Amino acid sequence: MNKTHLGYQKTIDFYGCDPEKINTRDFIENTLLKAAAMMELTVINTTIHEFSPIGISGVIVIQESHIAIHTWPEHKYVALDIFTCSPSYSLASGILWLQQAFEATHYEEEDIKRGGLKRIEALNAMKNEN
Repeated sequence: MNKTHLGYQKTIDFYGCDPEKINTRDFIENTLLKAAAMMELTVINTTIHEFSPIGISGVIVIQESHIAIHTWPEHKYVALDIFTCSPSYSLASGILWLQQAFEATHYEEEDIKRGGLKRIEALNAMKNEN
């Protein structure tokens, strides 16, 4: 199979989450690390920031790219992005587990292909012609 894109991003919106859980730094970090392990992603580094008065943002740098999270406890909402360099990673079990961990009543996901190689090559060729 020829690679057609440089990156594959999955965005997941979790609704109806437990506001206390998604506003707890240690819970967020431990939950993301467990999900990364379940999805067989290799963790390199983790940064989690607590906002005042509420909300958490964090990034887990993985060998395959990154996982980013933003929480809005006041809305019982979590936005999660998983960016990988291959579409072949099995993310479904980790996403389902995250829904359960956040106690989300509903979630929606979207797949985005990033860095189409044909487009990159065409635009680079145009630049070289100028």
